[in-house]
Amino acid sequence: MRLDPGPAALAVAVMLLLCAAAAGAGQAEELHYPQGEHRADYDREALLGVQEDVDEYVKLGPEEQQKRLQAIIKKIDSDSDGFLTEGELSQWIQMSFKHYAMQEAKQQFVEYDKNSDGTVTWDEYNIQMYDRVIDFDDNTALDDAEEESFRQLHLKDKKRFEKANQDSSPGLSLEEFIAFEHPEEVDYMTEFVIQEALEEHDKNGDGFVSLEEFLGDYRRDPTANEDPEWILVEKDRFVNDYDKDSDGRLDPQELLSWVVPNNQGIAQEEAVHLIGEMDLNGDKKLSAEEVLESQDLFLTSEATDYGRQLHDDYFYHDEL
Repeated sequence: MRLDPGPAALAVAVMLLLCAAAAGAGQAEELHYPQGEHRADYDREALLGVQEDVDEYVKLGPEEQQKRLQAIIKKIDSDSDGFLTEGELSQWIQMSFKHYAMQEAKQQFVEYDKNSDGTVTWDEYNIQMYDRVIDFDDNTALDDAEEESFRQLHLKDKKRFEKANQDSSPGLSLEEFIAFEHPEEVDYMTEFVIQEALEEHDKNGDGFVSLEEFLGDYRRDPTANEDPEWILVEKDRFVNDYDKDSDGRLDPQELLSWVVPNNQGIAQEEAVHLIGEMDLNGDKKLSAEEVLESQDLFLTSEATDYGRQLHDDYFYHDEL
């Protein structure tokens, strides 16, 4: 049965959809970098997974741990020259990101497929997310600001769901569900991601995103002498990271680099960090001996997904 969302249901749904990101961003950042100092143990606690995974990591004996780590080092060394370069580390970390994103999507698919028929319908998605089927009128705005914000987000999810559905069947296959959850990983969703971003940010409809549109609703305090720090950071990102042709606006491809998670950049930064910390002889690459010398650092880095790869034979098995 399809239900219109009542006020109580909407309140819960709004909290589910809007608060998770906001809470995670501030609290996680503070725990991860207290007073600006990186906490490696937080990485292990947060990213090894549930407590059972942490317990399993602790149980792994030193000999077996080193054996599996050596197997992973061998896999990272794609040209088999005995050294890990920045490029090899970056590629490995990106592969790890994608692998775990796909694994998570596959697990979610099973949870969302309520009748176990091998597809996830829009109703099943709603039931998993909100415990009921929510249906909004596309053309009727809601008076309450939070409820209207939720309506807009819900309609965007619906459009992305429909775009991921390539064969127009009632539900999404596993491959289509992955495209819905991770459109940045699927080529046929790229145009949709760009258009969705333009609809949200391109206020004057010229097909580009200007710096003003990039900054959103920000308006400088007329009594302030300069912009706040976060605005200066955002302006720097716009100029130096995204506006590649320096024309003062983001074209669709430049926009894509902003709205899609830049795993390549994150992986590159981590690779540079690891070599900077572990390269004992200054040759800008890591030998197996250098990695093993700094084993604890390597196991609290994205190169091993904070140690989780030691428990996933996809990474340390010989046939990878």
